[in-house]
Amino acid sequence: MMRDIVIKSIFLTLVGGLTLHPLCGQQTQVTYVTIAIPDKLIQVDPMIYGQMLENVNDSMIYGGVADLRGNVRQHLIPHLQDLQIPVMRWPGGTVVYEYHWQNGVGPRDKRPTVPTLAWGGVENYQFGTDEFLQWCKEVGTMPYINLNMSLHPDYEGTLEEALNWMAYVNEDASNGYGKLRAANGHPEPYGVRFWCIGNENYLTSRSARVQESDEQYAKRLNVWASAIRRHHPDVELLGIGHTESWNQTILSENGHLIDFLTQHYYVNSLVKDGEIQDPLNTLFAPLKMEAHLARLGMQLATVNSKFGRSDRPIRLSVDEWNNRHSVESGNGYRFSRQSPRRQFDVVVVSGMLNAFIRQSPHVGMANYIFPVNAHGLIRTVGNSDAYQTPIYHVFKQYRQQMVGTKLEATVQGPTVDIEALNLTIDGDTRYDSIAMLETHVPFIDAAAVHNADGNIYVSLINRCPDKTHRVSLAVPDGYRSESVWMLGDGDINARNSSENRKEIVPSVKPISTKRGKVDIEIPACGLKLVKLTPTG
Repeated sequence: MMRDIVIKSIFLTLVGGLTLHPLCGQQTQVTYVTIAIPDKLIQVDPMIYGQMLENVNDSMIYGGVADLRGNVRQHLIPHLQDLQIPVMRWPGGTVVYEYHWQNGVGPRDKRPTVPTLAWGGVENYQFGTDEFLQWCKEVGTMPYINLNMSLHPDYEGTLEEALNWMAYVNEDASNGYGKLRAANGHPEPYGVRFWCIGNENYLTSRSARVQESDEQYAKRLNVWASAIRRHHPDVELLGIGHTESWNQTILSENGHLIDFLTQHYYVNSLVKDGEIQDPLNTLFAPLKMEAHLARLGMQLATVNSKFGRSDRPIRLSVDEWNNRHSVESGNGYRFSRQSPRRQFDVVVVSGMLNAFIRQSPHVGMANYIFPVNAHGLIRTVGNSDAYQTPIYHVFKQYRQQMVGTKLEATVQGPTVDIEALNLTIDGDTRYDSIAMLETHVPFIDAAAVHNADGNIYVSLINRCPDKTHRVSLAVPDGYRSESVWMLGDGDINARNSSENRKEIVPSVKPISTKRGKVDIEIPACGLKLVKLTPTG
């Protein structure tokens, strides 16, 4: 039990072995990180390791998890099962505004093929509701469905349509849409727990989306959520979050109805000739998201108190996030989902995950886009082959080890001046004036948890783009160092490919304690997870 653990402190001593990057400091310095048990024990929700599916016309669903006829590509299932993905959002995303669920049930040869406005290409509805939900069972993940709330006259998603979809998915087979599901070969209700009402309703009108003000959305959300609660009182509802002001309007009218507010964040990287440009702007970008999450968390604390929701608090779901690459093309840079995930993505992804851990409990879910191909953890090769990208290993290891109760980490040492950087993050951070939690931030990022297995796991990220950092970890009384899991070899632009699938793979080695300390080297843009086990 956590209260039985005696931890005096953990100190991380950072010593620069070489001349550091100018922004890292010019002389040898020491970084101390103290990790302690907080007075209030806070669980890290495993749902922060969720994923998302969307037909973005980039071989994500069709040509990704399924073939063009909607048949599941079985060779990917073991890869996905191994990730222990807690939750999977579908069908989007921007495509939600033009998605009509009844086109995607029943005999496949009767389903329409329609052009998609959002991303180009087509939607043939072959991977529809039943296919998605059956796939989730096979993968071993909880489904999360997003409802069409479009106001576009040609693509409008009505409340009646939403309620019918929920009935098809969750009601018994005795009558109505539950009976239709049974007739389609699925007699048992699926019991889908998570449902989101809308998607980015605040953005300018585009494709099938029609922009709404916070007041407009709040009123419509109240009508939809109230009706859904009457028919399905036990589901968890997600409303659309955005800025602090937007969120306040939504919460004031719907704080008694919803369980989550969604947030979207996208780090951006410029890639030229296979190399990241201005890396510090990218590597430290998750900090701006974290400052925004912390601010929204304080807002939620007030709202939850107002509505008496201490036992079932409203939380944040970072419904969409990743590191987007813009690749040099001609005289500029162009966004590309096909840009390979590289070693520097390891730092961005683990930095985002560390932020979610630190911002527990008000961050209760997060969904990376996407698991397969576009920005993916897995890349397909032909129709029957696939390989794992570096970030696959990050998600797998964090899901296994970085769960449990969060520990407090205090870091002091060589820093970068955040105000001197142009942090490249987009999404909800664009619209709020955000005060950073710190203006001078250490180059080593640390997060720690006490896992249910009784061990302490410490995540250490080197955000310096060109130098190895040596770390000395003081092991607390009652614990011993057992092993260190490592990902990174010093080439921050390295990647895996179909021809070389083992360029970046994790390794684990035993690590010994000397005089109560552990000496560790972390290469540029490297990630290491240290395992500490009880001596008892």
